[in-house]
Amino acid sequence: MFRARLSHPDSREPIDDCLGACFPAPHSYTGEDLVEISTHGGLVVPAAALAALAAAGARPAAPGEFTRRAVLNGKMDLLQAEATADLIDAGSPAQRRHALQQLDRGLSDRLAALRRDILELEALIAYDIDFPEEDEGPVSETAVRRAWCVVRDAVADLLKTAPEGERLREGALLVIAGRPNAGKSSLFNALLGTERAIVTEVPGTTRDVVEGTIAIAGVPVRLLDTAGLETPRDDIEAEGIRRSRLAIEESDLLLVVLDTSVSPDRRVLAETAGRARVLVRAKSDLPSHPEAAALPDAVEVSVLAGVGVDSLLERLAHDIEQRVTDAGDEGGIVTSLRQLELIEALARSLVASADALREMPLEAALVDLRHALRLTGDILGVDVSDAVLDRIFSTFCLGK
Repeated sequence: MFRARLSHPDSREPIDDCLGACFPAPHSYTGEDLVEISTHGGLVVPAAALAALAAAGARPAAPGEFTRRAVLNGKMDLLQAEATADLIDAGSPAQRRHALQQLDRGLSDRLAALRRDILELEALIAYDIDFPEEDEGPVSETAVRRAWCVVRDAVADLLKTAPEGERLREGALLVIAGRPNAGKSSLFNALLGTERAIVTEVPGTTRDVVEGTIAIAGVPVRLLDTAGLETPRDDIEAEGIRRSRLAIEESDLLLVVLDTSVSPDRRVLAETAGRARVLVRAKSDLPSHPEAAALPDAVEVSVLAGVGVDSLLERLAHDIEQRVTDAGDEGGIVTSLRQLELIEALARSLVASADALREMPLEAALVDLRHALRLTGDILGVDVSDAVLDRIFSTFCLGK
């Protein structure tokens, strides 16, 4: 760290007394020699300092250029670079936590282990090709099959983490479901804090899925109000109910809303059974039906009386945070569409290699395995093309 006088290179006009910090290679962020200059704040001084540096021959960094140089100089791999962007963009504690985990090579280590497994499988098959004169081959079919299964299982485990990665990236999907006029739209508006859904005493007002976004426990949540589950009276209502059931299937967590003043609808309870759900006894300001009052572990809410919404949010915070916190605890998860597409392509190459092992010469299986190996390199950024780097780093902020 040193103190210096910053002056314009042409006019020699003093601009600022600044601080400088030297980061010699290879220990800097990029792996190159770096000097960081800290000026006083405001509008005039930083702008004048940038103009002076430009006059001396410097240029502004391209988006993500520092991180891109770090990748090219071997300071981090492409997964860690993506995690850097995720950390900057993190909007919740869970997103920050998992970005830091990836910066610590959570997913990178899993991909590196997968590369080693593919190389071992490739070596077994290549050895069998190179030494065909050995009795029954030097490598048993069982050994090859066992090595292939290790690779297949590793890829399958990675693909299983993709929904958790999408939840981290896009937010948890919380779907409100129930019978018409059970109080779904009133609860939707109360959770959202605005009048988005139409609320009337007429059953079946909501005929389509209405969406809003909220944050619960620091986690972004997509909140969906759905059409009531009942026997449709016309084609429009039938389509709304179809979309409701599709939303239920895709949900991370269900809010099953039941009118506490009437007997619980057994069809709704049965249709949502087996899914992650929270039962809500709505309209708790009305006298409770004995069967509704007997429902275990249900949260009582009255939007009209302003009762129970805070308790429901506490329950949702616990359930949603638990689901997101558990994501990736096994050591890194797939968090971007780029990663997912490449791993899916890798899985297809493995299937092709298995078909080749059964039906074709062994050389055909090697072609598919080597393609799978190249795909792992694309994920990690090993010999990746400039076009791929341009696409990834174009989304970075200028300062990183």
